[in-house]
Amino acid sequence: MNQTFSFHRFGLVLKLHLSEHLKSYLLGMGVLLGIWMVLLLPSVENINAFGESVYRSHSFMFGFLFCGTGAWFASEAFKVVSTPLRGIPHLMLPASRLEKFLVALLLLLVFIPVFLGIFYAVEGLCFSLINAKLPASSPKYELLNPLGRYMDSFMRNLMFITPSFFLLGSIYFPKLPFVKTGVIAFTLLLFTTIYLNSFIIRQLFPARDRYGSTLFQEVSFTEDGRTYFVELQGTPQLIINGILLLMIPSLWFISYVRFKEKQL
Repeated sequence: MNQTFSFHRFGLVLKLHLSEHLKSYLLGMGVLLGIWMVLLLPSVENINAFGESVYRSHSFMFGFLFCGTGAWFASEAFKVVSTPLRGIPHLMLPASRLEKFLVALLLLLVFIPVFLGIFYAVEGLCFSLINAKLPASSPKYELLNPLGRYMDSFMRNLMFITPSFFLLGSIYFPKLPFVKTGVIAFTLLLFTTIYLNSFIIRQLFPARDRYGSTLFQEVSFTEDGRTYFVELQGTPQLIINGILLLMIPSLWFISYVRFKEKQL
């Protein structure tokens, strides 16, 4: 089979995939829209003044739902090759391995603007109704900035990595990929947050009472009744951010290698 990439064949594979799964994707979008409406719209009646706590609650829900829905969607990316009955016809399509893989990766990337569009549509409606009730002199609510100060940095990093991690799990585990990948992700998260991150903090601040920390990024501690906040800066911060960014294409590449092994 010709393994040279062709945009024409890629378009045909994408068209075939959408013809088979578009209904499921539309239903999923409807479910996501309903979840956001249930979570955000009831607050319209309860909020009568401007407060930053609204942004914090929205940022928590945004990060939690993005990780959850992104993980589920990614774990379904290679479900078509999970069993020989479904996998053999897909793998025998007259298209290259790269074209088939890029279809799954493209749809995972499309999930991001779809999620943002649904969230901002509901949040925009919610805030427009709330702002209409606020006094003219009061500050007005604006759409949440996922990169702003209200989004926890650890949750932001988790949002970037989670879909790619579950994409790998979807091709690595033929059965129950969402559950198995979730167990591994939870174990790794537990190890890095409770053991590795805490070990580093104890080495750097051995005589302080730890108050809280964000994974490899920042730490706050109390000493003599005062709270101090230390944030990673300079070259160490660039190294950590670089590692986190490199993890995403690395997970994509490992997923592609695993997908090639499936077809072989």
